[in-house]
Amino acid sequence: MTKNYSDKWIVIGISGVTCGGKTTLACNLKDMLTPVYLFHQDQYFYPDDSPHHVKCEGLEHNNYDILSSLDMEQMHKDIISTMEGKDRSHTSSLERRDGKLEVPGKSFLIVEGFTVLNYAPINNLCNLRYYFVLEFAECLLRRTHRLYDPPDVAGYFEQCVWPEHLKYKAAIERDPRVSMLDGTQQDAVEIVTADLQRLGALRI
Repeated sequence: MTKNYSDKWIVIGISGVTCGGKTTLACNLKDMLTPVYLFHQDQYFYPDDSPHHVKCEGLEHNNYDILSSLDMEQMHKDIISTMEGKDRSHTSSLERRDGKLEVPGKSFLIVEGFTVLNYAPINNLCNLRYYFVLEFAECLLRRTHRLYDPPDVAGYFEQCVWPEHLKYKAAIERDPRVSMLDGTQQDAVEIVTADLQRLGALRI
């Protein structure tokens, strides 16, 4: 059973399509809120030569767009350790600063990543959950302007990235706790701020 941390924490989960705006929203919220701790799922990929990885069929490339490519158990452990005050070395943290929004008596923890809400132990920690969506053409266009290590090989987006996204998105759409965000709009911060105001008295 998941321990209830709601008396001390407000946990915000941000997930969704590649290049949809997850990291931008997470970083904007980090700059707005205090005190706040931020976890990036991308920091938990297994090494490229790990036996955990699965090759994309017909491509000389690992499938980095599935949950098994990430050490989600370790990510969850690090989040819990941060919330319990045992070890905060794994997270990007930001303490009190004038002009930031706060909820008296509580800290914020933000977790962001393309499948972070598809991992139930982390999803169940969240007070607020958001999932970015894009249409295929817009997502592909944005992806072509991003550099990855290792870089995408020809056919990787069409064969792995997009089909895997659709599978994970279908699972998320069955979770009524998740709010869907249009990655082409610029209103994500305002939406989250309004939801935070409903959770508690935000004040500067």
